[in-house]
Amino acid sequence: MSSPSASRTRLTGRGACLLILSLVSLVPGVLLPEPAAIQLGLLGLCLPLLAYPLARRNLRGLRISRKYADQAFAGQLFPYEVHVHNDRRTDSRGVEIEDSLAGPAERGMDAAVIPGESQVERTFSTRLLRRGTSHRARTMLMSVYPLGLWRSELELRDRVEMTVFPRPVPPRELEEAQDAALLDVDEAESARRDWTGDFHGIRGFQPGDRLKLIHWAATARSGRVMVRQFDRRLPEKFSIVFHSIRPDGRKPTGPDAFESAMELLCGLLLHCQERAIPADFTASFMGWRTVHIPNPDDLDPALRQLAAARPVPESNASALLHAISATEAGARVFLVSEVPVREWEDLLPELPFDITCLSLSELRVKRTGLYLANAAVAAVAAAQVSIPVQP
Repeated sequence: MSSPSASRTRLTGRGACLLILSLVSLVPGVLLPEPAAIQLGLLGLCLPLLAYPLARRNLRGLRISRKYADQAFAGQLFPYEVHVHNDRRTDSRGVEIEDSLAGPAERGMDAAVIPGESQVERTFSTRLLRRGTSHRARTMLMSVYPLGLWRSELELRDRVEMTVFPRPVPPRELEEAQDAALLDVDEAESARRDWTGDFHGIRGFQPGDRLKLIHWAATARSGRVMVRQFDRRLPEKFSIVFHSIRPDGRKPTGPDAFESAMELLCGLLLHCQERAIPADFTASFMGWRTVHIPNPDDLDPALRQLAAARPVPESNASALLHAISATEAGARVFLVSEVPVREWEDLLPELPFDITCLSLSELRVKRTGLYLANAAVAAVAAAQVSIPVQP
């Protein structure tokens, strides 16, 4: 519920013209003298004086309340209602309403009459562009009642307690990076593909394919060797870890980099939900606490943490290494940061699993026996470094 923050009443252009004309009429009327001119001038001077108290009282007793969704993603439309309450017994007339949370198309709302001890409402769709749990709201009520001689303004400020999650950035860049990494592999690398997933279809034989996967009937029909193709088996769990470590101790990157990292984290969590993959989420801005997500359909606890996240710059990697070492067997590990990968990848020790490292500025793939040219993956926006370590 909003409360008055500031109010003022000032003369309009019409009121100023009326005063000037009244003085122009009054002075010659007194000097001539001319009773009609004097009466006209006095009437013009009295009208603004009589209209002033009415103009000031017209917006008194008005307040704002809002109805909106409990949560939404940044940039997502949601239903929004603005209620203007009149707590006085007398009516308020000719009220214009400007609400900071309304979209550009909804600016300049008006209410011809707000009955005493009643309310009017406006319903529309709007969006919030920044994540967070509490948002500043400002409403300006304006009126030129009566006669348009005075302009009254009442400013109402309050806060909207609504959880706005980051705009999700889908991790399609990760999938594209993995596909690009398989283009230049040799036969030994091709043999490492996972053929334990679901049957997908038939394709031509490629170096590294296992002989037991040959589909003999399709080979006989087509005249060339054909093999069965399988989808990759999904990981048992995702382990997502976020940090803001800068080993060189320099000042942290700007807020835009952190916001982009929050969007990438949100996209990864929704990626888990779409594929029904459980996840563990650990972040420096949560004090390195881990949020367990056994049910991918219930992401609210993790998304709320993203909505309220604030950067926590660090230079010591001990907490990060402890979080990584606690990863469950069979989990796919994502290490996310707003700091470029090249600044902190050397902090990672040898571990018995692969780690996918993400930042916002580069892409490099490192694997045993596999070195890709940067040009082959330069079009991919995310940064990925897969560091294989022998157990």
